[in-house]
Amino acid sequence: LLGSGGMGMVYLAERADEQFDQQVAIKLGRHRLVDPQVEMRLRNERQILADLDHPNIARLFDGGTTKDGVPYLVMEYIDGVRIDSYCDRNRLDIAARLKLFQTICAAVHYAHENLVIHRDIKASNILVTSDGTPKLLDFGIAKLIDAQGTATDGLTREGAVIMTPSSAAPEQLLGKPITTATDTYALGILLYQLLAGVRALPTEDANPSEAARIICQSDIVRPSLQLERARRELRHDPDSLAALDEIADDRATTLDRLQRRLRGDLDTIILNASRKEPERRYRSASAFSDDIDLHLTSRPIVARADSWRYRTGKFVRRHYAAVSTSALVVLMLVTFTVLLSIQNRNIVRERDTAREVSDFLERAFDTADPEKNYGRDVSAKEILDNSADRISTSLNDRPEIQAALMGTIGRVYESLGDLQPSRDMLEQALALRRQTLGDSHPAVAAAGNDLAETLTRMADYQQAKELLEEALEINEEEYGRASPEVALNLRNLANLHIKTGDLETAMTFAESSVDTYTTLDNEENSIFFARAMTTLSHVHQLRGNLDIAEVPLREAIEIVRASDERHPDIAFHLQNLSVLQLSKGELAAAEKTLSQAVAAARRSYGDEHFLVAALLEDQGTLLRRQGDNENAEIAFREALALYVESLGADHPMVGYNMTALGMLLHDKSDLGAAEQMLRRALEIYDTTPESNEQHTASALTELGAVLNATGRLAEAESLLTMALATRERDYPSDHPLVAATRTEYADTLTRLGLYDEAEPLLLQSVEALRDTGGRRQQRANEALQRLRDLRTQSPAE
Repeated sequence: LLGSGGMGMVYLAERADEQFDQQVAIKLGRHRLVDPQVEMRLRNERQILADLDHPNIARLFDGGTTKDGVPYLVMEYIDGVRIDSYCDRNRLDIAARLKLFQTICAAVHYAHENLVIHRDIKASNILVTSDGTPKLLDFGIAKLIDAQGTATDGLTREGAVIMTPSSAAPEQLLGKPITTATDTYALGILLYQLLAGVRALPTEDANPSEAARIICQSDIVRPSLQLERARRELRHDPDSLAALDEIADDRATTLDRLQRRLRGDLDTIILNASRKEPERRYRSASAFSDDIDLHLTSRPIVARADSWRYRTGKFVRRHYAAVSTSALVVLMLVTFTVLLSIQNRNIVRERDTAREVSDFLERAFDTADPEKNYGRDVSAKEILDNSADRISTSLNDRPEIQAALMGTIGRVYESLGDLQPSRDMLEQALALRRQTLGDSHPAVAAAGNDLAETLTRMADYQQAKELLEEALEINEEEYGRASPEVALNLRNLANLHIKTGDLETAMTFAESSVDTYTTLDNEENSIFFARAMTTLSHVHQLRGNLDIAEVPLREAIEIVRASDERHPDIAFHLQNLSVLQLSKGELAAAEKTLSQAVAAARRSYGDEHFLVAALLEDQGTLLRRQGDNENAEIAFREALALYVESLGADHPMVGYNMTALGMLLHDKSDLGAAEQMLRRALEIYDTTPESNEQHTASALTELGAVLNATGRLAEAESLLTMALATRERDYPSDHPLVAATRTEYADTLTRLGLYDEAEPLLLQSVEALRDTGGRRQQRANEALQRLRDLRTQSPAE
């Protein structure tokens, strides 16, 4: 595996007929259940590459479709490094970098002449071989253009944005026509990074919406000026200053000389290529390269005549007196405006609460004003980000309003899956509530409950437990037992104890929550009642009561559908149903339900929410049960990448995924990779001591099985003994999880020659797993057969 992304997986392959040695890269699309649009994009890339033949564009050798309908491409394997890394490792000076960049311009111009726009030019899509040859890769989102250089319709779905936001041109983000100038912009952004060693715009830590705003509205600072500003800002930070000096050293110069080298022509060339208005950029990649050539040969560049600095300087020199007078007038106006602003601020403080909230909401929705966003579609997420930035500094004299708005913003962030900003907002809201209302107010309980929900998702179980218990005590005192507030607390406590593996306590809280909602007006609380029913179903499922679990779960789905057919909770409930059906061996039903859940999740949350990661993992489990290990591994690895991105590398959900992936790798006989994956999962569980110990037992069970297969029986016995003790503590002896761990432990005894001890354990497992189907039953039968074979072969017998 060389890499993976939205289009699928890329593998290194070699010729198998032994006629001659050759390596290629094979790009394989993702399974169509995950994203059926990938097939069309891969077929488009295949056709585009078939028409391109250039020494600096990766060649297409072959292509086709697998027997299950997944398209693939066989491409030239480029054994190289990213262009920025290549330049830095070889300490290329500015002139050498420019000449290398001109080669890329020539390849892009060739593609444009063949009516192809790349649309995703960035450093990671340009590899440089050991002999210094750059190769342009990945035409996966390229588009065909007409004779006027405008992209034709075809690939981009309605409402979808397929690009790399940090290197996308403003017109891509605004949904305007795509032309060859779009690639020119990306080339300008790339050259900025190659020459200055920093990004043209500060998008690296921004979320997608904020990055889009920066790209469309913020001016790009001249490279030489950005380095100068960085130098001034970091003058008291020796480590950061050293990093700037290292940038210059990578370019075989000093920081002073680098700034002087960039100042003037190169600043102008880069800014001309990356103008926000496509029509004001270089007319082609070739013209871009020609201006670089003029600079390298010390001749006047074409872009210089149109540079802002040049035209402004000329204007000032011609109209010095008028400009000076205007500047004085502007200064007076600014002073007056500042004084007026101070006066108005004092007046605003005297306004009532309703007016302040109204003003805040009006400012929050300014982002959606077409006159201020140039007609760009603005998402609720972007409005939320802008509101979160403002609320932390505004309304400081109205902490009760500030806390309420922070709570609302934090809850919406949690629904969107942005857990860290949710936590930040809700912690501030709770602190303000305590400060203004004391520790026993119902508003403190509500804020604590909201924060606990986010903390539970982030696996901070101990703090979540303390907040929920405090909230339950306050709400019972304030509202009595039969209240929506108490019912919600009870459900959240049930979910918390599910996460920590205390199923008895979880069952008590889940049943109490359902009973409490039953006594209330369920039309008003229907969505929350349905969530409580699903929590109760989940506990029954974990305890092995699968038929019982299905009843409240299907009732929850009907409740939500009756309320709103397109409610976001539909995806959550359907996902639980698909897992339940899979546990019952109903594979066809599980596949249908999972497909519905995927569609609902993407519709409500987009492609980057952790619920989508959970669905990908469920899909991997389903594919593995269907015997499709290759696509199962793709789904598991995509889920893993999304979990890490959305939840962090040490979240328990990452560990759960790694355990499932370890099982799959074991089944594929990739024992080394399986062991590595399982040990990493156990490391993650160790960092969250309150997490579900049964997940630890799962990883220990599978690791013990892998160790059995590799002959490390003493270590396997130790691990499986711990796992079996954990299983038997929480489950009855005939539970499938107990039987699965007992199978591997008995297999260790068999391999140690302790047949009499192993046989009764294996017979118990086979009986407990009879008619369950799937991997556990298969492994129990295989272990029993191994015992009988070894006993037959044993001399003692």
